[in-house]
Amino acid sequence: MIRQLNRLLRPVPALGPGVIAIATYAHPSGETFEVREAAESGYEGVACVDDAARAAIVYAGIWRRHGSAWARETAEGLLAFTRAMQVEGGAFVNFIATWNGERQLDTTTSYPGGDPWQARAMHALAYGVGVFDRPAYVDAFEAGLPALSAPTPHLDVRALRAIAVFEYWQATADSSAGALALAWAEELAGTAVEGILPDRAGSDEVHLWGHLQEAALARIGRAFGRNDLIQVAAQSADELLVPVVLRAFGGARSLAFDVSSVIAGLEAVAAATSDHRYIEHAAAARAWFDGRNAAGRSVYDRTRGLVADGIDGDRVSVNSGAESNIEGALAFLDVLPWDSPPLTSSRWPRIETRMARMPTSGDAAVTALA
Repeated sequence: MIRQLNRLLRPVPALGPGVIAIATYAHPSGETFEVREAAESGYEGVACVDDAARAAIVYAGIWRRHGSAWARETAEGLLAFTRAMQVEGGAFVNFIATWNGERQLDTTTSYPGGDPWQARAMHALAYGVGVFDRPAYVDAFEAGLPALSAPTPHLDVRALRAIAVFEYWQATADSSAGALALAWAEELAGTAVEGILPDRAGSDEVHLWGHLQEAALARIGRAFGRNDLIQVAAQSADELLVPVVLRAFGGARSLAFDVSSVIAGLEAVAAATSDHRYIEHAAAARAWFDGRNAAGRSVYDRTRGLVADGIDGDRVSVNSGAESNIEGALAFLDVLPWDSPPLTSSRWPRIETRMARMPTSGDAAVTALA
């Protein structure tokens, strides 16, 4: 996972010294991978805050656990990219159009203050404050609070917002951040439908990717001694998360993002309740990566150090982009030994950048990354 992420990293000096972004998609080409731009909703760009912010948490988490200098350097480069995508007023845009750093300011997946990337950027900054204690991260977080607090119908986003301000409170003891985390947790708890925490108020529809409501309530409830919040989280874990794990994430499609979100919820509930069965279910969920899934095949290629882009039916994707490897790394953050630098030997597949629709200017059209 880290090997593939390292292959996807690329400096963006136009956005500032030390700025690092991560390519969105990687498709196989013989013995190599080719980096592809995102173009699912029209042309989107080559790299985004959605990915960089989550990857920053991965590398910062490795630094926090093991003190690995390579992880710190990468985390701070990704946080520098995240900060560079903050515009006047504190909102974040999501994509850069090319590797020359042009920010996409008015597309459907990249405009100031979009729910997912605003929440993920703020979460990364809060985590960065806790790990690195840099005033620049504090300033960026404080500037982004108004946009983070805007109304949203998306309860999964609200959960991530709650986690972001909760971690900021943990890092700074800022009482207003703690109060906001608790208020948002109480709001989430009040939306449960027949014991399940939904993704929109009044709806029973749930998608697992990014579904962090149980994690938010369990973590905040534990910190503030709110057993009522913990119980809502535990019931939703029992009604929603555990059955999904018992079915081995069976269905038309499953993603690493689904699995990592379920693991985050189960582990948070386990820590808040001291009920070991949630740890057992989290371990069973993690086994999705090694073949306990609808395809009966490994999604995590341990030899090549990469995670495939999910399962459709019984078919494992041949692609391996940023999100799959980020979410895989988050799922294994407390499991794998991260204390040694990842292999970068030439015996691993090379990844190349090929811009099919919007070539970069100034750089060669095909550039080796690893």
